[in-house]
Amino acid sequence: MLNNESKIGRFLQIIRHQPLGLTLFFVIVFIIFIGFFFERNLALLIDQHQTYLFIDTFRIITMIGDATWWLVIFVTGLSVSLLGPKLPILEKYERQFKRYKSIFLYLILSCVVSGVLHHVIKVIVGRYRPRYLFTEDLYGFSPLNFDIAMNSFPSGHSQTIFSICVALSIIYPRHLILFLLLAIMVGVSRIMILAHFPSDVIFGAYLGIVTAILLNRYYFRVLLSKQK
Repeated sequence: MLNNESKIGRFLQIIRHQPLGLTLFFVIVFIIFIGFFFERNLALLIDQHQTYLFIDTFRIITMIGDATWWLVIFVTGLSVSLLGPKLPILEKYERQFKRYKSIFLYLILSCVVSGVLHHVIKVIVGRYRPRYLFTEDLYGFSPLNFDIAMNSFPSGHSQTIFSICVALSIIYPRHLILFLLLAIMVGVSRIMILAHFPSDVIFGAYLGIVTAILLNRYYFRVLLSKQK
């Protein structure tokens, strides 16, 4: 089995060299397959076995994927890193502030860029959310639908949390497993509260992952951690 250092090294190699276009092909094939043969029945099964404790637990977890709170934290961090060196008492930490400025900017862009792409795709695809399967017996698509609350594909919470957690994993690769577990928990919660189908979550996650990787690959590569 690979030790932690080997896993980190392998992860960084994927970040640098993974052919993302080929990955996109397999992701699309997979989500089409599960959309046709799996998701409708899964949604019905989850709906039949939900309890109040079940729902409340996953509703708490799903809040972690709300982009608003993350952006407030990141913008605050960016502001502090910009203003900090201007204070005489903190001038000696200018180098550290400069690094954190880059980190917070990277996190903000990973979240915002993938978020914009997510909204564009969501309008174009116009997939009905699971709740419409139960209230109006609608399962399918209404393309070019600007009612974002109705649209399911892709998952915005999944896009947000995966873009952030992958970006954090690139910066702090020693905590890779922790970050990815957090992202997966949020993605699963979106399915369990019937806010999304699995394919919505998978493509939202893919969108967030790819955005974080490409921003790092072409603009923020210096952030790859050198921690030992």
